[in-house]
Amino acid sequence: MLIHWDGKKWVGADVPDFKADAAPDSGMNPFIMNEEGVGRLFCARKLVDGPFPEHYEPLESPIGTNPLHPKVVQSPAMRLFDSVKERIGTHEEFPHVGTTYRLTEHFQFWTKSVKLLMIAQPQQFIEIGEELAKEKGIAKGDWVKVSSKRGWIKAKAVVTKRMMPLQINGKTVHQIGIPLHGGWVNVSGEKQFIVNTLTPFVGDCNTQTPEYKTFLVNIEKA
Repeated sequence: MLIHWDGKKWVGADVPDFKADAAPDSGMNPFIMNEEGVGRLFCARKLVDGPFPEHYEPLESPIGTNPLHPKVVQSPAMRLFDSVKERIGTHEEFPHVGTTYRLTEHFQFWTKSVKLLMIAQPQQFIEIGEELAKEKGIAKGDWVKVSSKRGWIKAKAVVTKRMMPLQINGKTVHQIGIPLHGGWVNVSGEKQFIVNTLTPFVGDCNTQTPEYKTFLVNIEKA
């Protein structure tokens, strides 16, 4: 039991997100972040992409279709600038999914300027699964070139079991992990590439956040 009423207040391992001394029969509703004070099955307003949760493929889909409804593949409410529509890749040209992330030693783009962090993670790298590495003839420590419709970067390859191929709609899809680390000349004196060179200029319809976690790339030995 995470939380319970002891006769005077709500106590337990969790912290109540409502008035702590309001008894269960007081009429206090728990969802204080909603105006009506109760939970919602769907959002009646504030969102621009429809009332119910929905699956849309990213702008750059690795399978080129939406398994749930092929006639509407991407969100019709995404924010896409006209100036970049010609720089969107397809799965025929860029068959693999790139995804960016940070490691424990990374802190935004400050990492390159902090000597202790650069000692912990001195070199830019990407992660690639064993199956894709074998297919491409890439070994641990090889220099590789990762490219998208917008640009390319070079980094060392880390071949790992962490990046497992996925089976999506009857198709094998490989992922390439790209830590967001480096950019410009850093305290190590080594020039590193800006990962966002690869990412697309498309915004989520509600948050405007770009699709940093799923975009199409190719990889080859540099």
